[in-house]
Amino acid sequence: MNSVHDDRFLIFVRADRSSPTPPEDFERYLISCPTYQEARRIQREFRNQARECVIRYLGPAGGGD
Repeated sequence: MNSVHDDRFLIFVRADRSSPTPPEDFERYLISCPTYQEARRIQREFRNQARECVIRYLGPAGGGD
């Protein structure tokens, strides 16, 4: 059976930046987007609400020559 990754852009909402611990420790998964453009649109909407979001790519890494 062949395992294929879906290319997705995952969005995580970060908690309060004033915390002394690394922000990655307070990330909460929000949504998965099929395109980077959609992920950026959602990120901008949350930024307008004073919430920080992080976009992460889930899929095979791009190769070089």
